[in-house]
Amino acid sequence: MTRKEAFLTAVRGGTADQVPVAPLIYNRFANAILGRGTWKDVFELHQRLGSTDFRGMHSVSVITQLPETYRGESTETQGPEGRRISDGVLYTPKGELRSQTVWGMVPHDPMVNKKVVYEIKERQDWEIYRDYLEATLASPYEIDTTSAREHWEYMGEDGVASIAMSCPFTQVGNVRGLAEILMDLYDYPDLLHEIFDLVGQLTCRSLEAFLQAPNEVLYYDICWATGSGMSPEMFEEWILPDMVETCEIVHSQPGKYVGFYTLGKIRKYLPMMVESGPDYIETFEQNEGDITLAEAKQQYPGKFCAMGNFDCVVLAFGTVEEARKEALRCLEEGMPGGAYVMVTADEIPADAKWDNLVAMVETVAEHGQYE
Repeated sequence: MTRKEAFLTAVRGGTADQVPVAPLIYNRFANAILGRGTWKDVFELHQRLGSTDFRGMHSVSVITQLPETYRGESTETQGPEGRRISDGVLYTPKGELRSQTVWGMVPHDPMVNKKVVYEIKERQDWEIYRDYLEATLASPYEIDTTSAREHWEYMGEDGVASIAMSCPFTQVGNVRGLAEILMDLYDYPDLLHEIFDLVGQLTCRSLEAFLQAPNEVLYYDICWATGSGMSPEMFEEWILPDMVETCEIVHSQPGKYVGFYTLGKIRKYLPMMVESGPDYIETFEQNEGDITLAEAKQQYPGKFCAMGNFDCVVLAFGTVEEARKEALRCLEEGMPGGAYVMVTADEIPADAKWDNLVAMVETVAEHGQYE
C-alpha cells in the first residue's frame, strides 16, 4: 500500500499492511530543521523520514464580498528583544474591534506567537462582532479550492493533504480568550448562542468548500473545548450539536472523512464524540490526558480510528532508545484490531531530536506490520 492508501484504510476502520505513522510536524519544527517553514517544507521532512504528512497547513477559501464599511487592517512593528508586534483592527459601522499579537518571544522558536489583546473585551464588542457576522452571512461569497487542490496533487500518494477547520467554540474563543469565553457562556448565554449559530452557519460554508475540493480528509479542531475543562453538560450544549452537524455534512458525500483533534482530559467527553460519528479521534495525550489508547479501543471497539498518544517530551528530551520504547508501547496499545495511526500526542516541538523521530518511524516499520 502507498502511505496514503494505508492511512485512509485505517481511517475507514480497516487494517492496512502496516501501521501508518504520522508525527504532527508543523512549521515550527520545519523551521528549526530547514530554516524555513512552509507546507512544502513540512512535507519534505515527512519524505525524509518516510512518514505520512496529514496535518499540514492546508485550507479551503471562502471569499466574501463585504460592503466597504467593513474592512480589516493590520500593521506590524518591531518590539523589544527582536519581537514583532502585529496590531489588527476591524472597522464596522457599529464600531471597531482591535487586537494585538506578539511574535518572537522564544528566540530559538521564532514562529511561536501569542495574542495579548483580544478583539472582544466587553459585552458591547459582542454586539459589534454579531453585526459583522450577520453582514458576512448576508454578503455574496465564492469558494476557491485552488490551494487545496495544489496541496492534494503535490503530495500524491505520499501524503494526505487534509483540510484544517476549527469548531465555532475555537473560532469564538480566538476573538475573546479561553478563560473569558467560558465566563461569557454563563453571563450572556442567549447572546452567545446567537453568536455560535452565526459562526456555525459560516462554518457550513467552509464545509461546502471542503466537499467541493478533492481532499479526502477533514480534521476538525475542538481542542479548546476539550482542553477547557468544561463540564459534560456544557460540552453537550455548546459543542456536541456542531460536531453532529459537521459529521453529517461530511458523510453526505462518499469518500470524505472527518476526525476530531482534541487535547487534555477527554474521557468525560468521549461518549458524545463517539455519538457524533467521526471517522477518527486524536490525540490521546500521554501526560495531560486521562485515557489510554488501549482503554479507548476497548471501550469503543470499531467506533473510530484512534490516533495519537506518542509522548512528544520523549522526542525532545529522551534518548533514541526511549523513543523506540515509546513507539513499541503505542503499537502494543493501538495496533490490535487495526483502525490505528501512530501520531504524536501534540505538535512536534521545535527542539525535538531528529534521531528520535527516525527511531519512531523505523520502529513502526519493523514492528508495526500486520500478518
